[in-house]
Amino acid sequence: MIGKTMNTLKSNYSGYLVGAYERLSKEDDRGDESSSIESQKIIIESFAKFNDLKIIRHYSDDGFTGSNFNRPGFEELKKDIEEGLINCVIVKDLSRLGRELYETGSYIEEYFLSKQVRFIAINDGYDSDVGDSMLGIRLSVNDLYLRDTSKKIRTTFDAKRKRGDYIGTYAKYGYMKDPNNPKHLIPDSNVSNIVVQIFEWLAEGVGTSTIAHRLTAMNIPIPSIYKKENRTNCQKSLNEGNGIWRPQTVKAIGSDQMYLGHMVQGRWKKLSYNSKKLIELPESQWIIVKNTHEPLVSQELFDKAQVTLNKSKKYRAKKEKKYLFQGLLKCKECGHNISIYRKKIKTGYSLSTECNYYSKYSKYGLCCSHRINYDLFEEDMLHFLKEIGKRFMEKYDEQKLLENSLRTKRKDEEEIQRKLQYIDKELEKNQNILSHLYEDRLNDVISVRQYSLMAKKYDNVLESLEKQQEELKEKLKKSNDNHHSNEIKECKELIEQFMQFEMPTNELMYQLIDKIEIDKDKNIEVFFRVDIRKYLDFETKNEYKN
Repeated sequence: MIGKTMNTLKSNYSGYLVGAYERLSKEDDRGDESSSIESQKIIIESFAKFNDLKIIRHYSDDGFTGSNFNRPGFEELKKDIEEGLINCVIVKDLSRLGRELYETGSYIEEYFLSKQVRFIAINDGYDSDVGDSMLGIRLSVNDLYLRDTSKKIRTTFDAKRKRGDYIGTYAKYGYMKDPNNPKHLIPDSNVSNIVVQIFEWLAEGVGTSTIAHRLTAMNIPIPSIYKKENRTNCQKSLNEGNGIWRPQTVKAIGSDQMYLGHMVQGRWKKLSYNSKKLIELPESQWIIVKNTHEPLVSQELFDKAQVTLNKSKKYRAKKEKKYLFQGLLKCKECGHNISIYRKKIKTGYSLSTECNYYSKYSKYGLCCSHRINYDLFEEDMLHFLKEIGKRFMEKYDEQKLLENSLRTKRKDEEEIQRKLQYIDKELEKNQNILSHLYEDRLNDVISVRQYSLMAKKYDNVLESLEKQQEELKEKLKKSNDNHHSNEIKECKELIEQFMQFEMPTNELMYQLIDKIEIDKDKNIEVFFRVDIRKYLDFETKNEYKN
């Protein structure tokens, strides 16, 4: 195949700066030497030598899926294309570039073309300078392969979960994988006592924040550090490298039925085969298999711990918002909430603010206080918002606002239409191929068996394309149903309400404002629910002077 492809594609390649791209996903890595990164390099280098081409650089992504393009090697390739260092990209075959239909097609037929980059897929005999009417079919088949592989993997994993096999990469904190059977968990004597201690403290009524502080003070490594996971959110230079325990971590451990000896899996699900986004499923859909491993705590101790955790939930639910901007203040540096609290002074009490993260972890040098006099802040912020409201009403031009809003809407719709046009072309190509196949069958050019096999393949391609078309049309419909003029009018009505009140309510503030960010230098930025900055020429930033 390679020799045939080389002879077919050989032409004038002088002046091309070649970037060789190789990719191998975990699904592809089945010990097949022909698919390895090294094998791909050999094929591309042989092709380059045969055609007197000089490869400037190899770009490789080992262990990266073809369902998206978030890959370091490919990003480097794009960067060099943008800088004019590469004007020809060569891959072993189309599936090495990507398996997802639309985005892969978009790179081949739009991105490379717009950058005047020649694209060659050796084993598929594809050369962008020559073109290929079968490109859409090849990409659709790759996309179907990706969907099918994803479905098979999910089915296999679900079967293992239902058997009670543990399929996680790392064992649950407090456990380790059985050396004789990695699908089975056994207690980890190094930290199982920590899990038991957490449950005992919860059963005694100790809160999650207090427990987190105790564990941090005891210099107990947090679970992610104990497992030696390379997580980007691990704190640096904290507590001799052992990290800081969070109340959320304590709560997660204290509410996990795994410690009762039950296997609890399937709590999360991917949105789709080509998305990394996860959604949490309701407990009724979890896969729970009872008594699969040794419990660390008894049912009685577990139930007592839940009482404390549930009390904490009720307290948070009942907590009233007393202050105008309560719940809206955010720390610019760490992203956590900024709380309002009463501070005792000689003349009585005053209100002050403080970053929640700082208040819990200041002794570890994290963040800074963001402490300001809340009474003065509220007064200044009200004045600032009134000024913004006044200028908004003075400059209010419904037609202009609508035009700006519609401009954004049109841009989104154009992108959807572009995708739909691409799919329409692919549908037409596939339908034409099916028609020709049918004619070939009638004329006895191909056998019944050949027709059945080929027709089934193209029917699957059509089904995949039609599904994507339906999803895009639904997005377009939602965009058309979005009444932008109503949104603008609602924003105006909210600001009018705000301007009428001498002291508005916290509820009204929540309707009007998404968040108020405060940085360490007391600079303040207001983020409205409807971003009025894109409509009117004024800033929503302010500097707190008190």
